[in-house]
Amino acid sequence: MDNIPLTIGTFGHGCVGQGFLELLHASGGSSAQVKHVCVKDRQRTRDVGTAHLTYEALDILADKEVGAIVELTNDPALAVHVIRHALANGRDAITASKKVVAEHLTEWIALQRGTGRALLYEAACAASIPVLHTLETHFIGEEVRRIDGILNGTTNYILTKMEEEGLDPQVALHQAQLAGFAEADPAADLDGDDARYKLVLLIAHAFGTVLRPHQVLRHGITALHVDDLAFGARNGWCLRSVAVAWRNGQGRMAAYVLPTFVEADHPFARVREEYNAVRIEGAYSGVHLLQGKGAGRLPTGLAVLGDVQRLVRGGGYAYAKVNGRAPLTSEGQDLLPVYLRLPETHQELLRHFDRLCSIEADEGRIRVTGTIALAELADLLGDNRDGFQVIALPHLRAVN
Repeated sequence: MDNIPLTIGTFGHGCVGQGFLELLHASGGSSAQVKHVCVKDRQRTRDVGTAHLTYEALDILADKEVGAIVELTNDPALAVHVIRHALANGRDAITASKKVVAEHLTEWIALQRGTGRALLYEAACAASIPVLHTLETHFIGEEVRRIDGILNGTTNYILTKMEEEGLDPQVALHQAQLAGFAEADPAADLDGDDARYKLVLLIAHAFGTVLRPHQVLRHGITALHVDDLAFGARNGWCLRSVAVAWRNGQGRMAAYVLPTFVEADHPFARVREEYNAVRIEGAYSGVHLLQGKGAGRLPTGLAVLGDVQRLVRGGGYAYAKVNGRAPLTSEGQDLLPVYLRLPETHQELLRHFDRLCSIEADEGRIRVTGTIALAELADLLGDNRDGFQVIALPHLRAVN
């Protein structure tokens, strides 16, 4: 094996890009070096060390010395372009964009298999937790029965600050932004899209089923009200946003991302602020819990650096479970216990419930608990409904 460092071209020099460069330099940079850093904004002052700062993507894409590209931008169209170009032209690629990977996962797997090049994206899923690497190694021969997790640091930070300090959600969000845990535009965090993208990645590596994001039911915390938190507090429950995927009784894949009440002794109740956690249940090895920081420039930059080191050692994803034996998707008849608050003007939508356990009404709102099929819940929530907040109650009854 030669000792020539891997030459990298990096796109983007924001929070994660800066963290990655800092950690690469701290590690000595003997196995990898950044030759170019490409950015869009010509007005900002950049410190890229000895790397060449450029505003032209071709400076990286046309440089034959560049063996791998590291994509850390907030531009999905550019990310797709440079990843495609890299894989099709004999280069490996690394990205932190969960949206870009999840929305194009079928294409990325086909490109990697066709070209023999690797696309790594550990930083796109739970930041500092090496969950994708773990699934690709320790669980490669294991039948995963269920995987669930707290996958969004911004949402978890807001929820713990609301519960423990009584902060207004907007104040908690502002604190998260100042601390570097939340984006300037937090919509994808608060509505559940960010966690849904990450769950799509986990499902592919844990079960081998490749889903499009829209196939996973998701609901966020944008409509969360103090009354919802009070309902949980009265029962001794904590509120977390949880992503879940499991093999149902028919062996099919079911999944959702929902705010979820968890009991006080549940491991997720102890996951606070920007921390993430992933729990994996294997048929042979039992339950495993991984926990670590899920946001921030250094935790995420560390995941990027880990992918660089894997490329240096010649490691890509095997996608061993992505084959004809992977579970098919559920038809949405899996029942889930939930708490739902909705405007009384929409009470006719309660017909979607399989069973109602309790109903309360006051000040123009209805609060109910009951069981509902995932497909019916998706229909009930619809698109862009105002004043609806659903919270899962999975501990009240096992999901079938």
